[in-house]
Amino acid sequence: MPKVITERSFYKYLKCPSWIAHEVKEEQLVEDSLRVKLQDDGLIRERQLALLANRPIVEVVTEDQDEAMIKTVDLMAEGVQTIYRPVLAHHHWIARPDILERVEGKSTLGDYYYVACDIKRSRRLKDEYCFQGSFYALLLAEVQGTTPIQGYVMHPDGVVEGYLLETYTTKFHLTMDAIERILNGEEEPHFLTSDCKQSPWFHVCKHGSAACDDLSRLNRVWRSEVKAIDESGIHTVTDFAKTTKEYLAAHVSGIPTDRLAFLQEQAKALIDDRIITLGAVDFDPGADALIIDVESDPLRNDFHYLIGVLEVHGVVQSFHSFLAKKPDEEAAMWQEFCAYLASKPAMPIYHYGYFEVDVIKTLAERHGVFHDMTPAMIMPRMVDVLTKLRDRVIFPLSFYSLKDVAKYLGFHWRTSEASGMDSISWYEDWLQHGKQEDLERIVQYNEDDVRATWHIVEWARSQGKK
Repeated sequence: MPKVITERSFYKYLKCPSWIAHEVKEEQLVEDSLRVKLQDDGLIRERQLALLANRPIVEVVTEDQDEAMIKTVDLMAEGVQTIYRPVLAHHHWIARPDILERVEGKSTLGDYYYVACDIKRSRRLKDEYCFQGSFYALLLAEVQGTTPIQGYVMHPDGVVEGYLLETYTTKFHLTMDAIERILNGEEEPHFLTSDCKQSPWFHVCKHGSAACDDLSRLNRVWRSEVKAIDESGIHTVTDFAKTTKEYLAAHVSGIPTDRLAFLQEQAKALIDDRIITLGAVDFDPGADALIIDVESDPLRNDFHYLIGVLEVHGVVQSFHSFLAKKPDEEAAMWQEFCAYLASKPAMPIYHYGYFEVDVIKTLAERHGVFHDMTPAMIMPRMVDVLTKLRDRVIFPLSFYSLKDVAKYLGFHWRTSEASGMDSISWYEDWLQHGKQEDLERIVQYNEDDVRATWHIVEWARSQGKK
Protein backbone atom coordinates (compact mmCIF):
# COMPACT_ATOMS: atom_id res chain seq x y z
CA MET A 1 0.00 0.00 0.00
CA PRO A 2 1.30 3.54 -0.71
CA LYS A 3 2.87 5.14 2.34
CA VAL A 4 0.49 8.05 2.82
CA ILE A 5 -0.91 9.86 5.82
CA THR A 6 -4.57 10.84 5.75
CA GLU A 7 -6.91 12.21 8.40
CA ARG A 8 -7.98 8.61 9.05
CA SER A 9 -4.40 7.70 9.97
CA PHE A 10 -4.89 9.47 13.29
CA TYR A 11 -8.07 7.54 14.03
CA LYS A 12 -6.34 4.28 13.15
CA TYR A 13 -3.26 5.06 15.22
CA LEU A 14 -5.27 5.97 18.32
CA LYS A 15 -7.33 2.80 18.00
CA CYS A 16 -4.52 0.39 17.11
CA PRO A 17 -1.06 1.41 15.84
CA SER A 18 -0.67 -2.05 14.30
CA TRP A 19 -3.51 -1.15 11.93
CA ILE A 20 -1.19 1.23 10.10
CA ALA A 21 1.70 -1.26 10.16
CA HIS A 22 -0.50 -3.95 8.58
CA GLU A 23 -1.66 -1.56 5.88
CA VAL A 24 1.95 -0.88 4.93
CA LYS A 25 2.86 -4.58 4.80
CA GLU A 26 -0.32 -6.12 3.43
CA GLU A 27 -2.33 -5.76 0.27
CA GLN A 28 -4.61 -2.75 0.46
CA LEU A 29 -8.14 -3.49 1.63
CA VAL A 30 -11.13 -1.78 0.03
CA GLU A 31 -12.79 0.13 2.88
CA ASP A 32 -16.57 0.14 2.96
CA SER A 33 -17.73 3.78 2.92
CA LEU A 34 -20.48 3.11 5.46
CA ARG A 35 -18.06 1.45 7.86
CA VAL A 36 -15.66 4.38 7.46
CA LYS A 37 -18.44 6.85 8.32
CA LEU A 38 -19.32 4.83 11.40
CA GLN A 39 -15.73 4.65 12.57
CA ASP A 40 -15.13 8.34 11.96
CA ASP A 41 -18.25 9.41 13.88
CA GLY A 42 -19.58 10.86 10.65
CA LEU A 43 -23.11 11.35 9.37
CA ILE A 44 -24.59 10.22 6.07
CA ARG A 45 -24.58 12.68 3.19
CA GLU A 46 -28.25 13.66 3.48
CA ARG A 47 -27.81 14.54 7.16
CA GLN A 48 -24.68 16.57 6.38
CA LEU A 49 -26.43 18.48 3.61
CA ALA A 50 -29.39 19.17 5.91
CA LEU A 51 -27.01 20.75 8.44
CA LEU A 52 -25.43 22.83 5.65
CA ALA A 53 -28.72 23.84 4.05
CA ASN A 54 -28.35 27.52 5.00
CA ARG A 55 -24.79 27.81 3.69
CA PRO A 56 -23.84 28.67 0.08
CA ILE A 57 -21.84 25.50 -0.49
CA VAL A 58 -19.96 24.38 -3.59
CA GLU A 59 -19.18 20.66 -3.67
CA VAL A 60 -16.05 19.06 -5.06
CA VAL A 61 -17.81 16.24 -6.89
CA THR A 62 -15.02 14.33 -8.62
CA GLU A 63 -13.70 11.15 -6.98
CA ASP A 64 -10.35 11.38 -8.77
CA GLN A 65 -7.98 12.56 -6.06
CA ASP A 66 -5.75 14.73 -8.27
CA GLU A 67 -8.69 16.37 -10.00
CA ALA A 68 -10.37 16.98 -6.64
CA MET A 69 -7.25 18.65 -5.27
CA ILE A 70 -6.96 20.93 -8.30
CA LYS A 71 -10.67 21.79 -8.10
CA THR A 72 -10.33 22.56 -4.37
CA VAL A 73 -7.41 24.95 -4.94
CA ASP A 74 -9.33 26.66 -7.77
CA LEU A 75 -12.38 27.16 -5.55
CA MET A 76 -10.19 28.56 -2.79
CA ALA A 77 -8.61 30.99 -5.26
CA GLU A 78 -12.10 32.08 -6.35
CA GLY A 79 -12.99 32.80 -2.71
CA VAL A 80 -15.97 30.44 -2.52
CA GLN A 81 -17.53 30.78 0.94
CA THR A 82 -18.06 27.11 1.80
CA ILE A 83 -16.38 24.22 -0.01
CA TYR A 84 -17.96 20.81 0.63
CA ARG A 85 -15.85 17.62 0.44
CA PRO A 86 -12.56 19.32 -0.59
CA VAL A 87 -9.22 17.55 -0.98
CA LEU A 88 -5.94 18.90 0.39
CA ALA A 89 -2.58 17.31 -0.42
CA HIS A 90 1.14 17.87 0.06
CA HIS A 91 3.71 15.19 -0.76
CA HIS A 92 2.38 12.02 0.98
CA TRP A 93 -0.13 13.92 3.13
CA ILE A 94 -3.70 13.75 1.82
CA ALA A 95 -6.84 14.93 3.60
CA ARG A 96 -10.52 15.32 2.93
CA PRO A 97 -12.23 17.46 5.58
CA ASP A 98 -15.99 17.78 5.35
CA ILE A 99 -15.92 21.52 4.64
CA LEU A 100 -13.59 24.47 4.18
CA GLU A 101 -14.95 27.82 5.31
CA ARG A 102 -13.64 31.23 4.19
CA VAL A 103 -12.85 33.71 6.97
CA GLU A 104 -11.41 37.21 7.02
CA GLY A 105 -7.63 37.55 7.26
CA LYS A 106 -4.46 37.57 5.19
CA SER A 107 -3.12 34.77 3.01
CA THR A 108 -1.58 34.25 -0.40
CA LEU A 109 -5.17 34.02 -1.66
CA GLY A 110 -6.02 37.60 -0.67
CA ASP A 111 -7.79 39.22 2.26
CA TYR A 112 -9.16 35.90 3.45
CA TYR A 113 -8.08 32.39 4.28
CA TYR A 114 -9.74 29.04 4.91
CA VAL A 115 -10.35 26.95 7.99
CA ALA A 116 -11.45 23.31 8.04
CA CYS A 117 -14.44 21.80 9.79
CA ASP A 118 -15.61 18.20 10.17
CA ILE A 119 -19.19 17.15 10.82
CA LYS A 120 -19.31 14.64 13.67
CA ARG A 121 -22.20 12.92 15.42
CA SER A 122 -20.53 13.00 18.83
CA ARG A 123 -21.35 15.98 21.02
CA ARG A 124 -17.97 15.97 22.74
CA LEU A 125 -14.59 16.94 21.35
CA LYS A 126 -12.30 13.94 20.96
CA ASP A 127 -8.52 13.90 20.57
CA GLU A 128 -8.78 12.26 17.17
CA TYR A 129 -10.96 15.12 15.92
CA CYS A 130 -8.40 17.67 17.10
CA PHE A 131 -5.49 15.74 15.60
CA GLN A 132 -7.36 15.63 12.31
CA GLY A 133 -7.99 19.37 12.57
CA SER A 134 -4.27 19.96 13.23
CA PHE A 135 -3.48 17.89 10.14
CA TYR A 136 -5.85 19.97 8.02
CA ALA A 137 -4.13 23.12 9.30
CA LEU A 138 -0.73 21.85 8.15
CA LEU A 139 -2.06 21.23 4.67
CA LEU A 140 -3.93 24.54 4.51
CA ALA A 141 -0.69 26.33 5.42
CA GLU A 142 0.93 24.80 2.34
CA VAL A 143 -1.93 25.88 0.04
CA GLN A 144 -2.68 29.39 1.34
CA GLY A 145 0.49 30.38 3.21
CA THR A 146 -1.45 30.95 6.43
CA THR A 147 -1.91 28.46 9.26
CA PRO A 148 -5.35 28.55 10.90
CA ILE A 149 -5.34 29.22 14.62
CA GLN A 150 -8.47 27.23 15.32
CA GLY A 151 -9.99 23.95 14.24
CA TYR A 152 -13.73 23.32 14.12
CA VAL A 153 -16.23 20.52 14.56
CA MET A 154 -19.92 20.75 13.70
CA HIS A 155 -22.09 18.63 16.00
CA PRO A 156 -25.32 16.90 14.89
CA ASP A 157 -27.46 19.79 16.16
CA GLY A 158 -25.62 22.15 13.80
CA VAL A 159 -23.64 23.86 16.56
CA VAL A 160 -20.03 24.54 15.56
CA GLU A 161 -17.40 24.11 18.28
CA GLY A 162 -13.98 25.68 17.87
CA TYR A 163 -10.76 24.70 19.59
CA LEU A 164 -7.28 26.21 19.70
CA LEU A 165 -4.92 24.12 17.63
CA GLU A 166 -1.91 25.11 19.74
CA THR A 167 -3.46 23.20 22.65
CA TYR A 168 -2.83 19.99 20.73
CA THR A 169 0.47 20.89 19.06
CA THR A 170 2.76 18.67 21.13
CA LYS A 171 0.51 15.61 21.17
CA PHE A 172 -0.30 16.03 17.49
CA HIS A 173 3.34 16.14 16.39
CA LEU A 174 4.26 13.19 18.63
CA THR A 175 1.45 11.21 17.02
CA MET A 176 2.41 12.37 13.54
CA ASP A 177 6.04 11.35 14.13
CA ALA A 178 4.94 7.93 15.40
CA ILE A 179 2.83 7.37 12.28
CA GLU A 180 5.75 8.38 10.06
CA ARG A 181 8.01 5.89 11.87
CA ILE A 182 5.51 3.10 11.34
CA LEU A 183 5.26 3.98 7.64
CA ASN A 184 9.05 3.71 7.50
CA GLY A 185 9.00 0.21 8.91
CA GLU A 186 9.55 0.71 12.63
CA GLU A 187 7.59 -1.52 14.99
CA GLU A 188 5.69 0.02 17.88
CA PRO A 189 4.87 -1.97 21.05
CA HIS A 190 1.35 -3.30 20.78
CA PHE A 191 -1.26 -2.99 23.51
CA LEU A 192 -4.42 -5.05 23.01
CA THR A 193 -7.62 -3.10 23.71
CA SER A 194 -11.24 -3.29 22.59
CA ASP A 195 -10.44 -0.41 20.21
CA CYS A 196 -8.34 -2.87 18.22
CA LYS A 197 -11.62 -4.48 17.14
CA GLN A 198 -12.14 -1.57 14.75
CA SER A 199 -9.17 -2.75 12.69
CA PRO A 200 -9.67 -5.29 9.88
CA TRP A 201 -6.54 -6.98 11.27
CA PHE A 202 -7.94 -7.35 14.78
CA HIS A 203 -7.69 -11.14 14.77
CA VAL A 204 -4.04 -10.89 13.76
CA CYS A 205 -3.41 -8.50 16.66
CA LYS A 206 -5.25 -10.76 19.08
CA HIS A 207 -3.35 -13.83 17.92
CA GLY A 208 -0.04 -11.98 18.17
CA SER A 209 -0.81 -10.81 21.70
CA ALA A 210 -1.71 -14.37 22.71
CA ALA A 211 1.41 -15.78 21.06
CA CYS A 212 3.69 -13.52 23.09
CA ASP A 213 1.48 -13.87 26.18
CA ASP A 214 1.28 -10.10 26.50
CA LEU A 215 -0.04 -8.61 29.73
CA SER A 216 -2.48 -6.42 27.78
CA ARG A 217 -4.56 -9.58 27.25
CA LEU A 218 -5.98 -9.06 30.73
CA ASN A 219 -9.51 -7.72 30.57
CA ARG A 220 -9.78 -3.94 31.11
CA VAL A 221 -6.22 -3.62 32.36
CA TRP A 222 -4.75 -0.10 32.34
CA ARG A 223 -1.49 0.74 30.55
CA SER A 224 -0.15 2.09 33.83
CA GLU A 225 -0.93 -1.24 35.50
CA VAL A 226 0.85 -3.23 32.79
CA LYS A 227 3.82 -0.90 33.12
CA ALA A 228 3.96 -1.38 36.90
CA ILE A 229 3.77 -5.18 36.59
CA ASP A 230 6.34 -5.22 33.79
CA GLU A 231 8.77 -3.05 35.77
CA SER A 232 8.63 -5.56 38.61
CA GLY A 233 10.21 -8.16 36.31
CA ILE A 234 6.96 -9.89 35.30
CA HIS A 235 6.52 -9.69 31.54
CA THR A 236 3.86 -12.26 30.59
CA VAL A 237 0.42 -13.38 31.70
CA THR A 238 1.81 -16.81 32.58
CA ASP A 239 4.55 -15.37 34.80
CA PHE A 240 2.02 -13.07 36.46
CA ALA A 241 -0.34 -15.96 37.20
CA LYS A 242 2.46 -18.02 38.79
CA THR A 243 4.06 -15.25 40.86
CA THR A 244 3.57 -15.41 44.62
CA LYS A 245 1.46 -12.82 46.38
CA GLU A 246 4.45 -11.97 48.54
CA TYR A 247 6.56 -11.10 45.50
CA LEU A 248 3.77 -8.98 44.02
CA ALA A 249 3.28 -7.08 47.27
CA ALA A 250 7.01 -6.38 47.54
CA HIS A 251 7.78 -5.49 43.91
CA VAL A 252 4.64 -4.10 42.18
CA SER A 253 3.96 -0.50 43.14
CA GLY A 254 1.06 1.79 42.38
CA ILE A 255 -1.65 -0.87 42.21
CA PRO A 256 -3.94 -1.46 45.23
CA THR A 257 -3.64 -4.93 46.75
CA ASP A 258 -7.22 -5.99 45.97
CA ARG A 259 -6.92 -4.80 42.36
CA LEU A 260 -3.62 -6.65 41.94
CA ALA A 261 -5.16 -9.83 43.32
CA PHE A 262 -8.11 -9.51 40.92
CA LEU A 263 -5.79 -9.02 37.92
CA GLN A 264 -3.83 -12.11 38.96
CA GLU A 265 -7.05 -14.14 39.06
CA GLN A 266 -7.71 -12.96 35.49
CA ALA A 267 -4.25 -14.20 34.52
CA LYS A 268 -4.94 -17.60 36.06
CA ALA A 269 -8.24 -17.86 34.20
CA LEU A 270 -6.52 -17.06 30.90
CA ILE A 271 -3.64 -19.53 31.18
CA ASP A 272 -5.87 -22.33 32.49
CA ASP A 273 -8.75 -21.52 30.13
CA ARG A 274 -11.23 -21.78 32.95
CA ILE A 275 -13.95 -19.66 34.51
CA ILE A 276 -13.31 -18.44 38.03
CA THR A 277 -16.46 -17.75 40.02
CA LEU A 278 -16.12 -15.32 42.92
CA GLY A 279 -19.71 -15.76 44.09
CA ALA A 280 -23.25 -16.34 42.89
CA VAL A 281 -24.54 -13.80 40.39
CA ASP A 282 -27.49 -11.97 41.90
CA PHE A 283 -30.19 -12.51 39.27
CA ASP A 284 -33.91 -12.55 40.04
CA PRO A 285 -34.88 -16.24 40.50
CA GLY A 286 -38.34 -15.66 39.05
CA ALA A 287 -39.51 -17.63 36.01
CA ASP A 288 -40.73 -14.54 34.11
CA ALA A 289 -38.42 -12.07 32.37
CA LEU A 290 -38.06 -9.67 29.45
CA ILE A 291 -34.74 -9.43 27.61
CA ILE A 292 -34.23 -6.43 25.34
CA ASP A 293 -31.72 -5.32 22.72
CA VAL A 294 -31.72 -2.15 20.60
CA GLU A 295 -30.51 -1.58 17.03
CA SER A 296 -29.54 2.02 16.20
CA ASP A 297 -28.19 3.98 13.25
CA PRO A 298 -25.69 6.60 14.49
CA LEU A 299 -25.23 7.84 10.91
CA ARG A 300 -28.73 9.31 11.22
CA ASN A 301 -28.04 11.13 14.47
CA ASP A 302 -28.71 8.16 16.75
CA PHE A 303 -31.93 7.04 15.15
CA HIS A 304 -33.19 3.86 16.87
CA TYR A 305 -34.94 1.53 14.46
CA LEU A 306 -35.53 -1.69 16.38
CA ILE A 307 -36.18 -2.80 19.94
CA GLY A 308 -36.24 -6.57 20.24
CA VAL A 309 -37.75 -8.31 23.26
CA LEU A 310 -37.54 -11.95 24.31
CA GLU A 311 -40.47 -12.68 26.63
CA VAL A 312 -39.83 -15.59 28.98
CA HIS A 313 -42.36 -17.46 31.10
CA GLY A 314 -40.49 -20.47 32.44
CA VAL A 315 -39.69 -22.70 29.46
CA VAL A 316 -42.05 -20.76 27.17
CA GLN A 317 -40.35 -18.05 25.15
CA SER A 318 -41.62 -15.63 22.50
CA PHE A 319 -39.80 -12.93 20.55
CA HIS A 320 -41.33 -9.52 19.79
CA SER A 321 -39.84 -6.89 17.49
CA PHE A 322 -40.74 -3.21 17.59
CA LEU A 323 -39.51 -1.88 14.26
CA ALA A 324 -39.39 1.55 12.64
CA LYS A 325 -39.31 0.81 8.92
CA LYS A 326 -38.59 4.48 8.22
CA PRO A 327 -36.87 7.15 10.31
CA ASP A 328 -40.14 9.03 10.83
CA GLU A 329 -41.65 5.93 12.48
CA GLU A 330 -39.37 6.02 15.53
CA ALA A 331 -41.97 7.75 17.74
CA ALA A 332 -44.65 5.21 16.82
CA MET A 333 -42.23 2.36 17.55
CA TRP A 334 -41.48 3.88 20.95
CA GLN A 335 -45.17 4.25 21.76
CA GLU A 336 -45.84 0.63 20.81
CA PHE A 337 -42.92 -0.52 22.97
CA CYS A 338 -44.20 1.53 25.93
CA ALA A 339 -47.64 -0.05 25.59
CA TYR A 340 -46.03 -3.47 25.62
CA LEU A 341 -44.00 -2.70 28.77
CA ALA A 342 -47.10 -1.33 30.49
CA SER A 343 -48.81 -4.67 29.88
CA LYS A 344 -45.95 -6.50 31.66
CA PRO A 345 -45.58 -4.34 34.78
CA ALA A 346 -43.87 -6.79 37.14
CA MET A 347 -41.33 -8.46 34.88
CA PRO A 348 -37.60 -7.66 35.19
CA ILE A 349 -35.96 -6.32 32.02
CA TYR A 350 -32.55 -7.78 31.22
CA HIS A 351 -30.05 -6.12 28.89
CA TYR A 352 -26.32 -6.41 28.22
CA GLY A 353 -24.38 -3.20 28.89
CA TYR A 354 -25.48 0.39 29.44
CA PHE A 355 -26.66 1.18 25.89
CA GLU A 356 -30.30 0.17 26.32
CA VAL A 357 -30.63 2.36 29.40
CA ASP A 358 -29.35 5.37 27.46
CA VAL A 359 -31.72 4.65 24.56
CA ILE A 360 -34.79 4.50 26.79
CA LYS A 361 -33.87 7.82 28.38
CA THR A 362 -33.23 9.35 24.94
CA LEU A 363 -36.48 8.11 23.40
CA ALA A 364 -38.54 9.31 26.36
CA GLU A 365 -36.95 12.74 26.09
CA ARG A 366 -37.27 12.83 22.30
CA HIS A 367 -40.84 11.58 21.90
CA GLY A 368 -42.44 11.96 25.30
CA VAL A 369 -43.95 9.43 27.68
CA PHE A 370 -46.63 6.94 26.67
CA HIS A 371 -48.77 4.72 28.90
CA ASP A 372 -47.07 6.31 31.95
CA MET A 373 -43.85 4.51 31.05
CA THR A 374 -41.42 7.13 32.32
CA PRO A 375 -37.72 6.21 32.67
CA ALA A 376 -38.24 6.45 36.44
CA MET A 377 -40.76 3.63 36.19
CA ILE A 378 -38.70 1.52 33.78
CA MET A 379 -35.20 1.85 35.28
CA PRO A 380 -35.86 -0.02 38.56
CA ARG A 381 -36.88 -3.03 36.48
CA MET A 382 -33.75 -3.04 34.34
CA VAL A 383 -30.94 -5.50 35.04
CA ASP A 384 -27.54 -5.03 33.40
CA VAL A 385 -26.24 -8.55 32.88
CA LEU A 386 -22.69 -7.38 32.14
CA THR A 387 -22.39 -5.36 35.35
CA LYS A 388 -23.59 -8.25 37.48
CA LEU A 389 -21.22 -10.68 35.77
CA ARG A 390 -18.18 -8.46 36.30
CA ASP A 391 -18.71 -8.49 40.06
CA ARG A 392 -18.84 -12.26 40.35
CA VAL A 393 -17.32 -14.05 37.35
CA ILE A 394 -13.88 -13.99 35.71
CA PHE A 395 -13.91 -15.42 32.19
CA PRO A 396 -10.75 -16.56 30.38
CA LEU A 397 -11.32 -13.77 27.87
CA SER A 398 -9.67 -10.49 26.98
CA PHE A 399 -13.04 -8.94 26.18
CA TYR A 400 -16.46 -9.30 27.79
CA SER A 401 -18.68 -8.21 24.91
CA LEU A 402 -21.97 -10.05 24.44
CA LYS A 403 -20.52 -12.05 21.58
CA ASP A 404 -17.28 -12.88 23.37
CA VAL A 405 -19.01 -14.18 26.49
CA ALA A 406 -22.02 -15.88 24.84
CA LYS A 407 -19.89 -17.65 22.26
CA TYR A 408 -17.55 -18.87 24.99
CA LEU A 409 -20.58 -20.28 26.80
CA GLY A 410 -21.70 -22.13 23.68
CA PHE A 411 -24.24 -19.82 22.04
CA HIS A 412 -24.21 -19.55 18.23
CA TRP A 413 -25.53 -16.71 16.09
CA ARG A 414 -27.28 -17.82 12.91
CA THR A 415 -25.12 -15.33 10.99
CA SER A 416 -21.86 -16.15 12.73
CA GLU A 417 -19.77 -13.09 11.85
CA ALA A 418 -22.55 -10.50 11.94
CA SER A 419 -22.15 -7.38 14.07
CA GLY A 420 -24.02 -4.23 14.98
CA MET A 421 -22.27 -2.56 12.07
CA ASP A 422 -23.79 -5.14 9.72
CA SER A 423 -27.23 -4.40 11.14
CA ILE A 424 -26.77 -0.71 10.29
CA SER A 425 -25.58 -1.60 6.81
CA TRP A 426 -28.61 -3.84 6.24
CA TYR A 427 -30.93 -1.07 7.43
CA GLU A 428 -29.36 1.48 5.11
CA ASP A 429 -29.72 -1.05 2.27
CA TRP A 430 -33.39 -1.48 3.22
CA LEU A 431 -33.98 2.26 3.06
CA GLN A 432 -32.27 2.48 -0.32
CA HIS A 433 -33.59 -0.66 -2.04
CA GLY A 434 -36.64 -1.77 -0.01
CA LYS A 435 -35.73 -5.46 0.04
CA GLN A 436 -37.69 -7.31 2.71
CA GLU A 437 -34.82 -9.73 3.23
CA ASP A 438 -32.72 -6.92 4.71
CA LEU A 439 -35.32 -6.27 7.40
CA GLU A 440 -35.57 -10.00 8.08
CA ARG A 441 -31.80 -10.23 8.57
CA ILE A 442 -31.89 -7.34 11.05
CA VAL A 443 -34.71 -8.87 13.09
CA GLN A 444 -33.03 -12.30 13.09
CA TYR A 445 -29.74 -10.80 14.23
CA ASN A 446 -31.50 -8.86 16.99
CA GLU A 447 -33.38 -11.96 18.12
CA ASP A 448 -30.09 -13.84 18.39
CA ASP A 449 -28.71 -11.02 20.56
CA VAL A 450 -31.53 -11.23 23.10
CA ARG A 451 -31.40 -15.02 23.12
CA ALA A 452 -27.63 -14.82 23.68
CA THR A 453 -28.23 -12.50 26.64
CA TRP A 454 -30.75 -14.93 28.13
CA HIS A 455 -28.33 -17.82 27.50
CA ILE A 456 -25.80 -16.04 29.73
CA VAL A 457 -28.40 -15.37 32.44
CA GLU A 458 -29.46 -19.02 32.46
CA TRP A 459 -25.83 -20.14 32.65
CA ALA A 460 -25.19 -17.83 35.60
CA ARG A 461 -28.30 -19.07 37.38
CA SER A 462 -27.19 -22.66 36.89
CA GLN A 463 -23.85 -21.88 38.52
CA GLY A 464 -25.63 -20.62 41.62
CA LYS A 465 -27.43 -23.96 41.98
CA LYS A 466 -24.21 -25.99 42.10
